[in-house]
Amino acid sequence: MRAILLRNSRTTDSLRPGEPASCSPSWCRASAACALLTLLLSVPSWAEGAFGTWKANPARSVFSGDPYPKSFTVRFESHARGEVFTLDRIDQDGRATSSGTILYLDGTSRDFQDFGCSGTQSSRRVDSQTVEILRKCANGGSTRFVRRLAAQPKELVLEITEQHTDGRRSERRLVLEKQ
Repeated sequence: MRAILLRNSRTTDSLRPGEPASCSPSWCRASAACALLTLLLSVPSWAEGAFGTWKANPARSVFSGDPYPKSFTVRFESHARGEVFTLDRIDQDGRATSSGTILYLDGTSRDFQDFGCSGTQSSRRVDSQTVEILRKCANGGSTRFVRRLAAQPKELVLEITEQHTDGRRSERRLVLEKQ
C-alpha cells in the first residue's frame, strides 16, 4: 500500500533518500486530529475488563460492620481523565443512596465531598489488575477501596475498609458479578 502525499502529487516511493515527506496543512491537521481522537478514545486493555455494571453476590460476599444492604451495585465507566466510579446501594430499610466520582488514577489527593465524608480522595493503579481508592475525611475517618479483576472473566472483587471516627473498623469483601 502506498501513502499518497498531496503535495506535488508524489508517493513516498518517489521520494529521494533524505528528502522529507510533507503534506498540505489541511491534510496534516486532519490526520493529526484523527490520531489524537484515536488515542483519546482507545481504552487500555487492563481497564476494559472492569468497565460496566457490577452487582454484589450476597452469598459469596463478606459484609461486616453494617447490615448487608438489599442491593449493592457499582459501575466503572471510561472518562477522558481516567474512570468514573459510581456506587448505588439500597439499605434494608429501603433507603437508596448513590454516589459517583472521577478516578484520575495518578495517586494525587484531590478535594472530595460525599454525604458522609468531606476531605480528599486519591486513586492509583497498583498493577494491571488492581486499583486503589483512598478517601480521607476531615473528621478523621477514612475509606479504602481496592478493586481487583478476578480470575473469572465476569467477576470483580471490591474490598472496602472503613475506619470510623469512634475507632470502629468495618471490612467488606464483595464479589461482584457483571450485569
